[in-house]
Amino acid sequence: FTAEDVERQNLRGTDDVPSWNGFYFYRHGVRRDDNCADCPVTSTALDRLPLSRVRDHGPEVLFSVFTAGTHLLPHRGVTNTRVVAHLPLIVPEECALKVGGETHVWQEGKVVVFDDTYEHEAWNRSKETRVVLIFDLWNPYLTEAERAAVTDIVAAIGDFREATERL
Repeated sequence: FTAEDVERQNLRGTDDVPSWNGFYFYRHGVRRDDNCADCPVTSTALDRLPLSRVRDHGPEVLFSVFTAGTHLLPHRGVTNTRVVAHLPLIVPEECALKVGGETHVWQEGKVVVFDDTYEHEAWNRSKETRVVLIFDLWNPYLTEAERAAVTDIVAAIGDFREATERL
């Protein structure tokens, strides 16, 4: 599934049409230079992190924007070779993240890191907009050699899939 597939299948709203928008710094591992230039302080900070970099796959780094009443239904990520970090920036009341059955209420400025292969969901039950910086990091339990192996294997699988689709 792509992020768009997840959104289409799993996005709901309480009052208005739900909206989950992203201002991407990286999308499928490709740096968005224009957005990075628009936010140089954030981009510099991101460059210092151990982002999970895999050609054509990751990282995914974005300002995630939920409009009022938006609910992203339970879903799962595809690999635990990376973890997902959320840095809450604008969080009205009644916004939360549930991972593996445990609800976490975001606090502005306090990072939450989790393995998204566990079922998780997020909601904004307020009447205001919620903004969270989301970024993929390498799983801290992987060694440098394991990170390199994952990078090579995932890239090779992507190349194989692309080659077979051209047949």
